[in-house]
Amino acid sequence: MLKVSNIQVSYGKLRVLWGVSLEIDRGEFVTLIGPNAAGKSTTLKTISGLLHPESGTIEFESKRIDRLPPHAIVRMGLAHVPEGRKIFPFMTVYENLLMGAYTKEAREKIDDRIEYVFQIFPVLKERRNQLAGTLSGGERQMLVIGMGLMTCAKMLMIDEPSQGLAPVLALKTLDTLKQLNESDKLTILLVEQNVHYALKYADRAYLLENGRIVLSGKCSDLMAHKHIKEAYLGM
Repeated sequence: MLKVSNIQVSYGKLRVLWGVSLEIDRGEFVTLIGPNAAGKSTTLKTISGLLHPESGTIEFESKRIDRLPPHAIVRMGLAHVPEGRKIFPFMTVYENLLMGAYTKEAREKIDDRIEYVFQIFPVLKERRNQLAGTLSGGERQMLVIGMGLMTCAKMLMIDEPSQGLAPVLALKTLDTLKQLNESDKLTILLVEQNVHYALKYADRAYLLENGRIVLSGKCSDLMAHKHIKEAYLGM
């Protein structure tokens, strides 16, 4: 479904990604793990069109997307939920969700999409007329995921959903993503700082260090890998 081939990305003269390659099949739950400043968020931004690679290619459903603008990529069914829970704080929850439904397909199904998001996150239905800026951190995370789902996404890329959340809320968020993957067959690429959480919920993982993929495989195998255990799991 998604194929990233040998991309190199820089910020000015600073090279951040050095020949990164990864593949995700339809219906998979894949995680990209690694330390801070490894290039994880840059990878997602490049896939979603916010950045363009200097070299290499990106394909989504067998079509080149590495030179397309972000709105065109969203229309193809690839949605990006960035880190930081970016919302429109002075708009209501309902209005924020409507902002996610700007593709033609989403607008044609807007009532169905709203109801779909409310079924997944009932608390958003209760808060639908509340200003988004007054939501708790966990509720804001639900809202940004809901905005991503409003696009009628076939694949969702989500960056650091557990960041700043209490463990119980972080696990609830990841439980929801797992449910969307298993029940609704939504393909997911997760960037997650908590390596234990990421390997617990995803099917496969890529380890990114210093802008390079250094390990990849099934999460169960990576959990048992000596480097992962020592550097990321404290074992």
